[in-house]
Amino acid sequence: MKKHFFFTFTTITVLFMTSFVSYKAAYKPIINSMESLIDAMHKRYKDKAAKNVTFTQYNTHYQADTVSGTSIWYEAIQYPTNFRIDFGAIKEGNAVIFAYDSVFNFKDGKNTRKLPFKNNLILLAGGMNAMPKEKVLAELKAASYDISKFREDTYNNKAVYVIGAASGDFTSPQFWIDKKHLYLVRTFEKMPNGDVREARFSKHTKAGKGWIETEVLFLVNGKKTQLEQYKDLKANVAFDARLFDAAYFGKVHWKE
Repeated sequence: MKKHFFFTFTTITVLFMTSFVSYKAAYKPIINSMESLIDAMHKRYKDKAAKNVTFTQYNTHYQADTVSGTSIWYEAIQYPTNFRIDFGAIKEGNAVIFAYDSVFNFKDGKNTRKLPFKNNLILLAGGMNAMPKEKVLAELKAASYDISKFREDTYNNKAVYVIGAASGDFTSPQFWIDKKHLYLVRTFEKMPNGDVREARFSKHTKAGKGWIETEVLFLVNGKKTQLEQYKDLKANVAFDARLFDAAYFGKVHWKE
């Protein structure tokens, strides 16, 4: 009787687990378009990924693929649209602020320039998780990404989604998303002078319940121009929102 019961219980358990796995596989979302990719990203990260991050960025600069210098920057991001970089010592007052649809440049503590500008990398590397789907689609189209071009590929031996370009096209505006983790790993864009800039995002680490890269390599026409390495990274920091307000430059900072 005990043997019969054990056999029956084991059989039922195996059948249940097989059915459960089959159910999950059958209802796993199909990602075959930018719209379905956004849905999957939102399901996994919306209201869960970090709302902001701060970090110290260590840069290695290159000329003709040869190291030409180093620098240290201090950065803060508030998703989905605000980004601030302080170049060198904060007290020197050299910085740039990307806020919504504008960019503000500061030198020696003075605002030297304001221009309409949207930083696409903020959108692609986290901003999409904090925007409504319709807004993401509109922003991508405004940034000249052809979202009708959607395919799968491999990058560094990992499966990725490529949006914006056909296979073999490395000049059209495009971005590559890791298929497993749904985070940004690569971009290409053509610059006004015709050069092609590539960015490679790697060494991702947890930020909130999402991810953030801790290393970015920039190349122009295939040659390295800058390597960025992020240290002392903190997520969901309680800083003053005026940090991204040009009117308060020099009065508030997250490092204080």
